[in-house]
Amino acid sequence: MKSYKKIARVLSAAALATAGSVGIAAAPAQAAQSFDVCVPGYCSWSYTQGAITWHNRTAGVTGSVVDVGPGSTTAFFEAFAGSTKIDSQTRTADDETSLGSPRGFNFTIGDTDLVGGINRIKITVCFTDSAGQSCSSPVNYNK
Repeated sequence: MKSYKKIARVLSAAALATAGSVGIAAAPAQAAQSFDVCVPGYCSWSYTQGAITWHNRTAGVTGSVVDVGPGSTTAFFEAFAGSTKIDSQTRTADDETSLGSPRGFNFTIGDTDLVGGINRIKITVCFTDSAGQSCSSPVNYNK
């Protein structure tokens, strides 16, 4: 019996040593969350689309803003931790189309020093021309 216990201890020690030398695997990256937000009545020529990749405390946002014709289109990105606004970014396009060259973007939003990080991004798109401004309803994307 003693030999079996000794073998079990040796195997357990070897397994622990191997696990320690390999280290703990990092959590796999989350799949990107797609977004597509447009201004009602202007969806063919005033919108933003792309993806959000959630990180530990921040998020990466990639995509484009499209604006066709007179006026301009602005996408507003707001990052929240619970109900507290942490960060914001805007991207504007003026006569940049999906067929030609949309206004591309790639940025990080959030606060790398914020314990717990952000857990929601609110996106609003507004089209502005000589008649005024029309905006989409805010769309929330959660971690």
